[in-house]
Amino acid sequence: MERAFHLPQGAPERIRSAGFGGCTLATTELSAVQMRALLARLRASAPRSTAAERAATLARAARRFLDADDPLRRRAADALSAPTGFSRPMIEDALPRVFTPLADPGALARAAGTAQPVVGLLGIVGAGNVLGVPLFKTALALAAGAACMVKPATGEPLLSVLFAQALSEADPELAAALAVVWWPGGAAGSAGCEAEFLSGVDSLIAYGSDGAIASLAPRVRRFVGHGHKLSIGIVRLDADADLRLLAAAAATDIALYDQLGCLSPQSLYTVGGDAESRGVFVDHLAAALDDLARRWPAGEASPSLALAIRRLRDEYEWRGLSGESVTLRTGAAGATWTLVDDPTCGFRPSPLHRTIFVRRLETLDALPRALGEWLPRVECIGMGPQVDRALSTLGIPRLAPLGCMQSPDLGWRQGGCDPMAGIIAGEAN
Repeated sequence: MERAFHLPQGAPERIRSAGFGGCTLATTELSAVQMRALLARLRASAPRSTAAERAATLARAARRFLDADDPLRRRAADALSAPTGFSRPMIEDALPRVFTPLADPGALARAAGTAQPVVGLLGIVGAGNVLGVPLFKTALALAAGAACMVKPATGEPLLSVLFAQALSEADPELAAALAVVWWPGGAAGSAGCEAEFLSGVDSLIAYGSDGAIASLAPRVRRFVGHGHKLSIGIVRLDADADLRLLAAAAATDIALYDQLGCLSPQSLYTVGGDAESRGVFVDHLAAALDDLARRWPAGEASPSLALAIRRLRDEYEWRGLSGESVTLRTGAAGATWTLVDDPTCGFRPSPLHRTIFVRRLETLDALPRALGEWLPRVECIGMGPQVDRALSTLGIPRLAPLGCMQSPDLGWRQGGCDPMAGIIAGEAN
C-alpha cells in the first residue's frame, strides 16, 4: 500500500488507512502535540548547504520522474490514476510537464535566489487533483533555505510524497527539512493537528476554493491564497497558420487533467478570419478532441458535473433547433467531450470535463469587453499561432502558446504574485 505521507527520520508514525478516490492509502495520524513536535523538528532542520547545492539536489530528485525506467517514475504512473481519476496515459504525458522545470538546477537557483531573508518554516496546502500543485513552492522554499510542511490534496495525495522520497535518497539532510502529511480537513479528530499546523508555520501558501481561502487567511501570520481562477485560448484566424496544428494544440490544453485545472481553457476565441476558416478550425478541433479521447481516456465526471454538461447540451440543442447560429458537437461513442460553437463574443464558465465554448471576436481589442467581470479571474491566455505580448497590459499572469498552457515555468506569477511570495520573510503579497 502506498503511503500518503513522508516524515523526517525519527518522527513518530501512527498508521491508518484511508480511501482516496478508487484506492486505499496509508496515512499517519498526528495529535496536536505530535504536530507541534514535528514542526519544531522541521524548523531545526532548515537546510544548511549552499543554495547551489540545494538546487542541484532538488533537480537530481526531479530528474528521476523524467526517466521512464526509474522505479519512482513507474510508481507514480502506476499509483496516481486511482486517486486522481486520470488515465495512466495522461499521467505519463503530464509528469514531464510537472518535473521538467524542477530538473534544471540553474533555473531553480535563479528562481529561488534572493538577498532577502526567507521564512524558517513554510506551510503549503494543496487542492484539487491536478498533478503536483504544491511541488513548485516546495522546491522554491527548500532551494531558498526554508523548511517546508506540505498538506497535499485529497484528490492528489501522492506526488509530493514520492518527490520527498526521491529527495531522501538524494540527500537525507535536505529531505529532513520536508514533511508531507495529509489529514481530513475540517474533521473533528483533526482539529487540534490542523490548529497546531496553522499556528506553527511562519507563512502559508494555500490553494482551494474562494471559501476555503477566506477561511484560512485569518488563521495564519502570513498568507498567500490561490482561489478560483480560469483560463481561455485565442486562435488568430487572421494570421497565416496551420489550423490543424492549432486545433491539436488547443485540444491538448482542453483535455489535459480533464479541464479541471486553473490553466485549462474554458473558452476559445477565434479572432478575424471568415466563416469558412472558422468552420475548418472547429472541424479540426472536434477531430483532435476525439483523437485525445482515445489517447487519454477521460475520467468519470462527478454526478453534478455530468448533470451540468447534460443541461448545457440540452440548452444548445434547443437553441440550434430554434434557429440560432450555434452548433453542438459531442464525442463519438465512448468519447467524453463537448464542443459548443457559439459565434457570440461573451463569456460563461464551462461545466468542465472537456467542455469547450468556441466564440468569436472581430479584433483582439474586443477581448476585455467580452470577458467583462470575469477578466480578473483569468489566470492564463493560450494563443496561436503566436503569443501577443500586448495582452500583458490586461494584467493576465500567464501568456503561453497553445498546447503549453499547463506547462508553466518557475517564473510563473500565479495570481499575479511574485513566485517567492510567502517564502520571503515579511509581508506576503
